[in-house]
Amino acid sequence: MKIGFIGFGEVASTISKKLLDNNVDVLSSINGRSDKTKKLAKNSGIDLVNSFEDVALSSDILISTVSPFEALEISKKYGILTNGIFLDLNNISPKTTLEIFDFFKGINEKKSSNFIKGSIIGKISSKNQIIYLSGENSNDLILLKDYGLNIKVIGSNITDASYIKMIRSIYSKSLTAVTYEAFKISESLNMEDEFFEVLSITEGKDFEIQARSRIKSLKNSHERKYEEMIEILKFLESIQSSNDFRANNMIKATKNKFKDIK
Repeated sequence: MKIGFIGFGEVASTISKKLLDNNVDVLSSINGRSDKTKKLAKNSGIDLVNSFEDVALSSDILISTVSPFEALEISKKYGILTNGIFLDLNNISPKTTLEIFDFFKGINEKKSSNFIKGSIIGKISSKNQIIYLSGENSNDLILLKDYGLNIKVIGSNITDASYIKMIRSIYSKSLTAVTYEAFKISESLNMEDEFFEVLSITEGKDFEIQARSRIKSLKNSHERKYEEMIEILKFLESIQSSNDFRANNMIKATKNKFKDIK
């Protein structure tokens, strides 16, 4: 079995390691990628081919791990080329998920049925992380449990995995934004230690570890998280009336906070 990745950041790197440890052939390309991505891919031990077209054509399972803004374009450019399963693991809205599905359905039924939406719940490097899957043929990927991945199929409706990711992200990303802002204020007052101390009383002894992890992750990937917040707003706009949508001030504030981080 060959599994290919379009995009090779933290998600692809972490999943690849598990697959390689279980003797799966993993491939990707570094054509046109950043120096950071090239270094990560070269050090990972995966097979590097000349182009992403080659990745798509050679893979039994093709996995998209790019930014939310790129997800639709990538599916149209490379997802169409694979004869196997196309798995999208990007944090995209149900609306974008349906756009990808409709694109494949416009080609043929096989393409749309072989499109599977995946949502990573939990930090990708965490032992407790789960990949939720939805789509007509999502049960075909249960076999990945045998290759080191924690998989859970939640439905045949292509948008199900995206829905659960959006709901969780509304909570977790808003919490991250509030934590970051409170931390920066305490830092400016030279009360960083006191900030963690008083909140650990009510939030638990592991609060500082978890909070610092959130803050570090946000600093390192705030641009991607900003794109994810835009996907969340698309989701809310699609399920609420215009009056309700205008009330989502916390979600909008979170998006703007992620955009402004330096």
